[in-house]
Amino acid sequence: MKMVVLLLLLAVSTVQTVLAEPCGGTELGQVSIELAHDAPQAAQRLLDPIAANHPDCPAVLLAQARIEAATGQDSQAANHFEQYLRLQPENANGYAYFARFLLDRNQYQRADDMSAAAIQKDPNAPAALAVRGQILDMKGSPQQGMELLSHSCQLDPEDVRAQFDLGSMDDRAKRPGDAVVHFKKVVSIEPGDPRGWDYLALNLEPLGEIDAAKEAYAKGLAVNQQGPHFDAFLDYNYGRLLMKLDRLSDSKIHLDRAVELVPQMRATWYERAKLDLRLKDYQRARTDAEKAASIPDPTGIIIDLQIYALLEQVYRRLGEAELAAKYAELGRQTPPPVRGEHH
Repeated sequence: MKMVVLLLLLAVSTVQTVLAEPCGGTELGQVSIELAHDAPQAAQRLLDPIAANHPDCPAVLLAQARIEAATGQDSQAANHFEQYLRLQPENANGYAYFARFLLDRNQYQRADDMSAAAIQKDPNAPAALAVRGQILDMKGSPQQGMELLSHSCQLDPEDVRAQFDLGSMDDRAKRPGDAVVHFKKVVSIEPGDPRGWDYLALNLEPLGEIDAAKEAYAKGLAVNQQGPHFDAFLDYNYGRLLMKLDRLSDSKIHLDRAVELVPQMRATWYERAKLDLRLKDYQRARTDAEKAASIPDPTGIIIDLQIYALLEQVYRRLGEAELAAKYAELGRQTPPPVRGEHH
């Protein structure tokens, strides 16, 4: 009799386990891990046999939608997200991942709505916290956004995107020590993402960790291939650091590449013009500085006062006193920007 009872209990336990882990259980969890690590191809290889065994499983549908979102299959992804929400209208993750997809496609209002719904369904879902935090930051509530992102990273420290977004917020707030923590986590999870190395290096610089910054830039450049994670500003940032370190010939290599990669940005031409001056190539300094002056910079990375000061130096070196005086006078007449007007 006791044996029969034990067998019955074992059978019930087995059924409960199957019910608790539908559609592949831990295997499907590994798919989510690969997606969190920004590895959609690996996720697809894991998902295919699960989908073959469980073709009607909603969790498989959500995983497929996330893979399609990560690989640029936008129409398929949107359809699968919507199908999943019809099947699982109470699951916060469906709303959260759909919100992230919409946000990446600049559909801000729908992303806002979806992220709010995700938090309403489950205020402790890491994916919901992460995307809602990002949207709140974009809407002008950085403190609240940071709190949600921090909570998300505590619950799921392996979500590379949440770590990247939180590090980016620390970077903008000029908290390099905090930013470094998150970007180190980013590159440990996804060493093939050059943007993580670039941000890590940028935040190591103000901490005085120059050798570590150079190493991070080098690692970023080694993996900076054309694709969704290509970082067009890596050469610009590394070139600036090398110029500060008086490695002028090395700096020139990277700043030459920077003006090719980002020719529409004032800062690239400005930095190369400064390098031209130090290399005593005054004609090229003139060309680069005038090019920088012709490009508007609404973000205020390089303000007009900096351009005028540079052009004054260039024309004095060229012996063109009248033009040098012109830009000196422009500098005197141009008021400095109001605090908070540029970053």
